[in-house]
Amino acid sequence: MHAAHDACVRTLIAALGCVLVAGCAGWSSVDCTADAYALGERDGRLGATPQAEFYAQRCGTAPDREKYDAGWSAGRAQRPTPPV
Repeated sequence: MHAAHDACVRTLIAALGCVLVAGCAGWSSVDCTADAYALGERDGRLGATPQAEFYAQRCGTAPDREKYDAGWSAGRAQRPTPPV
C-alpha cells in the first residue's frame, strides 16, 4: 500500500515540477531574446511606460537602451491620439 502511494506522490511531484519549469521558461523567453528596438516599439505601441529596467531585472541583462528607447518612441508615435 505504501509503495503504490509513494509512487503516486512521486509522479505527482514530478508532473508539477515539469509544469512549473515550463511555465517559468515561457514567462521570459520571448522578451529576453527579443530585438531591443522591436521590444521597445511594442511597448510604446501598447501604451506602456518604458520597461527596460523591468526586462533587465527579469532577464538578468538589460536590452540595448538606445535601441529600446528609439523603438519605444517609434511605437508611441504609432498610437492614435484621442480626439480633443
